[in-house]
Amino acid sequence: MRFWPRKLWKKIVLILVLIAILAFVSFGVFAGLLMSGTINREVFSEIEVINEGGSKTALVVYQPGFSSFPNEISHAFADGLASNGWRVEITTASPQAPNELSKYSLLTLTYPVYGGTPGTAIVSYLSRINSLNGTSIVILACGGGDTGEIENPLEQQIQAANGTLYKGLSFSTQDDSAMEKTTHAGSSITP
Repeated sequence: MRFWPRKLWKKIVLILVLIAILAFVSFGVFAGLLMSGTINREVFSEIEVINEGGSKTALVVYQPGFSSFPNEISHAFADGLASNGWRVEITTASPQAPNELSKYSLLTLTYPVYGGTPGTAIVSYLSRINSLNGTSIVILACGGGDTGEIENPLEQQIQAANGTLYKGLSFSTQDDSAMEKTTHAGSSITP
């Protein structure tokens, strides 16, 4: 008994069945990672400082995702801020990230979007902050969909913690100019 059929239509059917099985398994692995918390886990990282001599300090907190895209978006935005005179501290959303924000004039939260919602690590980080002390907040959502201004699902949580939503942007992995747009967005905010 052989596995590979001789007739063309049987080959096509077999290929389609194999593709369907592969897609189903891939989706199952992704769903398993999502449900197990692998994608939404809190990851500790040291605080990286960019432009130490900046006039005001911004804190960029990001949630790593399935890919490096949220990390890259966060760093591009931080580079834009630094180019406009900001001192930027950048770290991941974790219990070790700063939650006393009195020394920061701007807080940027970057997160991957899975299932249309913010990552749980960034939501958990924001819930650990008792008061944003009127700090301006920039939200950078990272995903595979459309880009542009977003309606922020974290807005209620930000307002409850006495923060001000300055801007919400979405960046897509499908946009070849996403990094350039992100750097430009950061450079447009004056200290």
